[in-house]
Amino acid sequence: MFGAGAVVAAGSLELWATLAWAAAGAIAGDAGSYWLGRHYRAELHNRWPFRRHPKLLEKGTAFFHRHGGMSIFLGRFVGPIRPVIPAVAGMLGMPPTRFYAANILSALGWAPTYILPGVVFGASLGLAGAVATRLALILMLLLILVWGGIWIVSRSLIWLLPRAEQGLGQLQSWAGSTPSARTGSLRGMVASLLDPARPESRALLVFAAVLIAAAWMFFGIIEDVLTGDPLVVVDNTLYQVLQGLRTPFGDSVMIALTQLGDAAVTLPVVTAVLLWLVWKRAWRPAVYWLAAVSFGAALTVILKAGFGLPRPLPMYDGSIAFGFPSSHAAMSIVIFGFLAVLTARELSLHGQLAVFSVMALLAGLIAFSRIYLGAHWLSDVLGGLNFGVAWVALLGIAYLRRPAPAIAARGLLAVAAIALLVGAGVHAANQRATDIERYAVRHPSTLIARQDWWNKDWKTLPAWRIDIEGEYEQPLSVQWAGSLEFLRTRLTARGWREALPTTGKRLLLWFDTRRPAMQLPLLPHVHDGRHEALALIYPLKGKPDQRLVLRLWSSGRILQSPRNPIWVGTVTEERINRPLAWFNLPQDGQDFNAPRGVLLESLSGMPTRLVKRDGMPQSASEEIVWDKTVLLVYQPE
Repeated sequence: MFGAGAVVAAGSLELWATLAWAAAGAIAGDAGSYWLGRHYRAELHNRWPFRRHPKLLEKGTAFFHRHGGMSIFLGRFVGPIRPVIPAVAGMLGMPPTRFYAANILSALGWAPTYILPGVVFGASLGLAGAVATRLALILMLLLILVWGGIWIVSRSLIWLLPRAEQGLGQLQSWAGSTPSARTGSLRGMVASLLDPARPESRALLVFAAVLIAAAWMFFGIIEDVLTGDPLVVVDNTLYQVLQGLRTPFGDSVMIALTQLGDAAVTLPVVTAVLLWLVWKRAWRPAVYWLAAVSFGAALTVILKAGFGLPRPLPMYDGSIAFGFPSSHAAMSIVIFGFLAVLTARELSLHGQLAVFSVMALLAGLIAFSRIYLGAHWLSDVLGGLNFGVAWVALLGIAYLRRPAPAIAARGLLAVAAIALLVGAGVHAANQRATDIERYAVRHPSTLIARQDWWNKDWKTLPAWRIDIEGEYEQPLSVQWAGSLEFLRTRLTARGWREALPTTGKRLLLWFDTRRPAMQLPLLPHVHDGRHEALALIYPLKGKPDQRLVLRLWSSGRILQSPRNPIWVGTVTEERINRPLAWFNLPQDGQDFNAPRGVLLESLSGMPTRLVKRDGMPQSASEEIVWDKTVLLVYQPE
């Protein structure tokens, strides 16, 4: 039903018909279940599937006895026992009149409850698609990373704990139930370490397994990096894919995440935790905390300098100029991971799962942001993560071998969280502008003579906006050489207007179906990882739901004299569709010839030229109407 609602928002199904069919199906389904209950009565327990799953019928019966006739209405919205309630009602002799009254009323409420959220979701997907498919894919990758990180941590602990119990029993049997008299022997050390009276024995086995796995992975990555094995090929492939997915909004999110791993944020966390431990006189945890962070940072720098492997792009100077292993990935694991080690022994199993999942999630998001922003290769990040995990596991074994004083885990976590939030806020306020420039998509500029561009080099500029699947999405039918301010002034004098920018508040205007197209905000489009540098709209007489839209992006080319940049763009006819009566959805037209003609008329009196492209590849959409002609315009001196 949720999916059907999304299809309604796409305009492929009619809302009221879908609601009617959904309600009718719900009524028929419960009526069939009710008939089965009345027909079989007491024999229902011996029928499939209740013969194999008797508890299902028991739960439905208990629910019916508790709520009586209302159980038909309430049961419609209770997932696990939804199909059983009508059968129970029939089995227990509920009158048909009462049943069908509740059945019909509940179905009329159930259909919109499940379909309308799908409609809203589908409409939001339409808007997201209009903004950038790349952004939707990045958000999907983040969701997968979040879910996958939590699932891996929780499943790993659940899988390891019973096996740690089994391994603990086997090792204790091998070493003896009490420490060997030969305390210097291997059996004596194992027996002492795995004393049943020590609750940390299981954790020691888990850490030992994690240490072996992480160290094996780390040295395997080193071998791949140094020998140029397939991981290096994956490095470049993933780098190119993620650079192609970049959008300005995605960059903002990833910069915020990567700043969580900056020293300006992690140092306040380290300091706050250290001061809290000193204040609580937890000297041994404080020493281990300081050793974990200081030696972890020093070893990471030493490894970077020792391997001397370059980053995808030069972004830093000095000892951190090299890429392998990623210090952001390594130190986020060390800091957040060892914080989880310090607090885990004071928490329940569910609390431990929650803490380790959150810490792994933080480190994973920081690590992903480094790959997305082009600051590291995948191998750099994997190397940093495995080095950090191995270091935390090694220190965890050393820390847990001896009993440590109790730590108020919730207080320590609260102090660390406050320091993280405050440090992140201050750092973002001071460093965000610098980081936006540092991590910006790099586009080298090339100087060309104006006459060369005018005669032949215009052919070297991109002809299409390319979507995420590599298909040709929209033709870039305009090239402008000059100042954007000059062009804006010239076109606004001819009736063009600057569109309302898209902000959180103005997005609500898309729910006002009375507004004409010219009064709605313009959703940004992405080309080559950037939003348009200039966007203007033009009204169409007698067509309040349509407007022309001109968008221009930097081409990376600059005229030698005068030093004017060259911009590539497209001019389209945007139509406002209303798949529902309360929602606007913009859709670009497929005709790129007529809008270009309107723009040409608006530029009368300026140096213009219409040129034809030869040997153009076919667009993915057969509906696109374009005569392969490009409008060249330059700013007069």
